[in-house]
Amino acid sequence: MKKSKMAIVALCAFAFVGSAFATIQPTRVGPVSQYGALQAGKNSAGEGRIYGSVQGVKDGAEVQVRGMSLTWSIFWPNGMSFYGNSFIDSLVGEWNVELVRSAMGSVGNWGQGNYKTRPEYYSAQMDTVVQAAIRNDVYVLVDWHSEGGYYNCIHKGVKPKYEFNDNKACFTASDAAKFFGIMAQRYGKYPHVIFEIYNEPVSESWNDLKAYADTVVQEIRKYSDNLIVVGTPMWSSAAGDAVANPVVDKNVAYTHHFYANMHNINETSTSQNASPNKAIAAGLSVFVTEWGWVEKDINDAKTKANADAFLKWVDEKKLSTAKWDVEKPYLEDNDDDNYIKANVLPQKTTYTKNLDWASQINDDLPFALKTTSTDATGEWSFITDVSGSDEQGDHGNSSFEDNSENGMVKMDKIKLDTVGTAFDYAPYVNADFTFNFDISKCKMFSYRYKGTNHQFVAYSDWNTSTEILGQGLWDYPFVGMPYSPEWTTAYVDFGWMVNNGWQADVPTIFSTKLTTALRFSVTNVAFGDYLWIDSLKCVEDVSNYTVMEIPDILSIPTARMAARNFVRVNTDGLNIVATGVKNGSHYSLSNVLGQTLRVGVAKAGNFSMTAPRAGRYILRIGNSVYPVTVK
Repeated sequence: MKKSKMAIVALCAFAFVGSAFATIQPTRVGPVSQYGALQAGKNSAGEGRIYGSVQGVKDGAEVQVRGMSLTWSIFWPNGMSFYGNSFIDSLVGEWNVELVRSAMGSVGNWGQGNYKTRPEYYSAQMDTVVQAAIRNDVYVLVDWHSEGGYYNCIHKGVKPKYEFNDNKACFTASDAAKFFGIMAQRYGKYPHVIFEIYNEPVSESWNDLKAYADTVVQEIRKYSDNLIVVGTPMWSSAAGDAVANPVVDKNVAYTHHFYANMHNINETSTSQNASPNKAIAAGLSVFVTEWGWVEKDINDAKTKANADAFLKWVDEKKLSTAKWDVEKPYLEDNDDDNYIKANVLPQKTTYTKNLDWASQINDDLPFALKTTSTDATGEWSFITDVSGSDEQGDHGNSSFEDNSENGMVKMDKIKLDTVGTAFDYAPYVNADFTFNFDISKCKMFSYRYKGTNHQFVAYSDWNTSTEILGQGLWDYPFVGMPYSPEWTTAYVDFGWMVNNGWQADVPTIFSTKLTTALRFSVTNVAFGDYLWIDSLKCVEDVSNYTVMEIPDILSIPTARMAARNFVRVNTDGLNIVATGVKNGSHYSLSNVLGQTLRVGVAKAGNFSMTAPRAGRYILRIGNSVYPVTVK
């Protein structure tokens, strides 16, 4: 084992908060260097607008930027797969975005926890996106992403008028203030950063939200004067409600959201733009942090007409926008993507450097992780759903080409496929590293990789887990690793790793006692067709990062193997089939906006339903959540 000390520049899959400090340096001249920090203001007609600090508040100097919102950070694979440095570089360089929205799931439960349950992991995700945006000199929305989660904390025991994704969750203003205080202290000097303090309130009144905003804004202002965007009632569609009692702060805007398949733009009082128009006319600034269309294609006549009208309106009012959502790494030649390229995203632009922000900031942000590491030793092996089988003995069709050389794993021509099979599980192609040393000395693992999104998995063989737990493990702790078109050095804190919660009576966390191999699993959806892995190392010492403490799993009570239901969810075209469900279990199918589309009660241990169209859905069975992709 060769020992090496290294200081790694922040090209990690996740950034770390430590004590090796320097100001983030830009890699290009972008909109932030041209316009400066965004600020709320009024034009000469008294209407609310957004301006930049370079020219200040004056007619003709309004700033309108356009970009994309990442999807829920808590969703594997369509969310987690794009919270990486290298992909943000591509989003700026190839999509031409001027704005990136980092949609951190604060309290939602989609199987991989959330900020409240896993703050270290989801903070690391946010750090990665924010620092990548700053390097690329674009604006970034730090988004506390929840749909209705505040209501239950302030109206305990009172059923909300509208129930949505987070209607059973709860966060307080203090929870959000603590997070934004950390973010503001860390990034508040950078003109790129915009604080979006609540994505979509649902049943909360404006008075509820005004009290919430007062608490959060006060904390942010201890560290930063940057623009703050405040969520508004009814899925952030009622900015006009703030007119009578606005937030008392000089640099606040109000959120507006719009979906072309559900909303309309016209001159009536029922139009989706009536409330923000009221706010703008009263001198309040408005920011469109989310808009788009779901469940309909842009070639649907009504959807396209509403999208066209919306874009005309935002141009008239000079409103900045973030299109929902990024769920693939590239734009294709289809109606939706061609519309986005032609009408939604900026064209390639050469920006002028009017603000040398990097020379004006003396900040204490982390850029390096100092470690002492040893090369991991062991053997690589590969397994796919062709060689592996489900409980019924059925196999998949997934494949890859092994071009590994000189110690580097090179899995090329990856194809995930179970079409035409009875295979019960998600398709997979796995590279397993069976180590031959004591990993209890490792505080984390690091490795370089390039290519598709994957899961870094703490695999346990059946015999070891049976000996320790009394049952064989099949639901392993993992962390989702983002798609990376360029080489990325990833550091994995074992404390970030949790399983899906699908297997009862087993620990959900990482254990050195249980782990027999490190698995690099390309599964569910691969956003690239290759994965290269190199330089796998055991990190024995970290001088500027506090590794999460992991309890001894043997001290955690676990039950022995008992008869229980193992739920399996499969898709066949638009059909969704769930088996192994406890009789009498209530289930529901929702779209990614949280709208309930199907409900029912399981009978005879299974149920099936038909999705309205191809896309992503959330299936809830009892208290369990299953993300589903229908193709």
